[in-house]
This record gives sequence, C-alpha cells and structure tokens, in this order.
Amino acid sequence: MSELTHYVYFDKRSGRILAVGNEPEPNFEHAIKATFDEVEGFLTGRWKFKDYLVGYKRNSNGISSLAIVPATDLGYAFKNNVFEWITETNETVECLVTWNGPKKAWEFKIEERIKDYYDVVVAPKLVFFVTLEDDFDFLVRTIFINLSDLITSDAISIPFKSNIEHKIDKISISSKLVFKSYGLRIQRGN
Repeated sequence: MSELTHYVYFDKRSGRILAVGNEPEPNFEHAIKATFDEVEGFLTGRWKFKDYLVGYKRNSNGISSLAIVPATDLGYAFKNNVFEWITETNETVECLVTWNGPKKAWEFKIEERIKDYYDVVVAPKLVFFVTLEDDFDFLVRTIFINLSDLITSDAISIPFKSNIEHKIDKISISSKLVFKSYGLRIQRGN
C-alpha cells in the first residue's frame, strides 16, 4: 500500500506554513509534498505552524530541496543540513562567492539562468558568515544581502571591513543554505 501524499502550503516570501492537507488545494499557490510522518505533528496539534517554515535543507544524498524545517534552523545556529561551508570550485554553481584580493572586496553572484526560479525562494535576505579558517566559532564578520538586489544585479560587491579579510588563507566563509550549490573563487593579483 502506498503512503498517502500530504501537501504543505506556504508563503513563498517568508516560508511561513499556511496549511497542511492530504488533497491538492487550488486556493494556495505554493506547496511541497510531504509524507504523513513529516506532517503528523501538525495534524495531531502537537506542532504549531509558527514553529516551522518551508526552507531549503540538505538531504542525505547531498542535494538540497524544499522541506519543513524548524524556524530556529533558519536562524543563526549552525546545523550541518542548513548551512553550507563554501569552498573553492571550478564547477558552475548557483551562487558564486569571489574573494577579490586586488579590489579588497567580497563579490556575490548568482547564475543568470536561475534568477527567475529564485524569485520565489523563501529567504528574502541572504546571510554569509566569515570565520577563522581554524576556528569556526570565531566570527569575523556577518554579511547580509537582499536576494532581490542580487537577482536584479550582475553581482554585488561588499568591501572588506577588517584586516583579517585580506588573508584568505586565514578565513573561511559559510552561508545559510538557500541555493542548491555554492562555490568560492579566489582572485589574487591584478
């Protein structure tokens, strides 16, 4: 016997859960499918909608997808399935962060082909954390970027604020998981 599919209806801007049901409801524009186990707490009244959101979560296979997550997971507490350590890449990624030494700035860019898709993402602000390379608990800086600004620009440049940011070998960067893939490019010299 196949398990009954449930639908979690949510606000596309805030991720706020609006309703849960076992039938498609045309009055709601955005929904994700869920299993009974994933929504049982809502159906029994043990869970409150205000304590959960629909947001991106990294699955065990390494792919991120929309899922029900505790509202606290989308805050600033580090969780391995909610945050992404951004590392160097030569591949095409949805969100590319560039450490630009000559310009003394961080540059953020999302792929052109996915900008329309992320217009409906549930994170109006992106958050990036610059930490020490060997001590992730030592926060050097937090960078906030409005997703709408990133969608409407080619790239956003944020100047370094501290001396340690000039030393890419001493720092690392992470982000709250919003995009399916992230990458870091390091630009040295002129």
